[in-house]
Amino acid sequence: MSTPNRYRVTPPDLEQWLTDYVRQVASVEDIDVEVGNKEPEDLSLPLPRPLIVIRDDSGPKLSRVTFDRSIGATVLGGSRQDDGPTNDLARWLAALLHDPDIVLEPDCPIAAVVEDGCNGPYAVPESLDVARRYMTAQYVAAGSW
Repeated sequence: MSTPNRYRVTPPDLEQWLTDYVRQVASVEDIDVEVGNKEPEDLSLPLPRPLIVIRDDSGPKLSRVTFDRSIGATVLGGSRQDDGPTNDLARWLAALLHDPDIVLEPDCPIAAVVEDGCNGPYAVPESLDVARRYMTAQYVAAGSW
């Protein structure tokens, strides 16, 4: 039996950290939104309030302690014809996720924002009568021992 390796580096749970962070900032800024990491299987329309879904798309390990991480974020709300509030919320979210000062937040695993990996928000075709916006962000994130 081998001895536990106390020098093993675990990638960060960026999806959980970002979901908690966006939820907290939205609450402080009085933005009424649901934030999670999965779109509900039983999505019923109209949505009672907008929904933000954050997904970690992973990426390569950069060094012993750093990881390249790409995330995707979806904003759902309103309707295809009444998309103004969803567009506003998506731009707010992009500003939050793309802000280089995110690295200064308490317990943040993000070491740097990779600006050329930050895209959107942009409209995504949707068969349901809901406005859907999508964006990406790319980070260098630190693992933990």
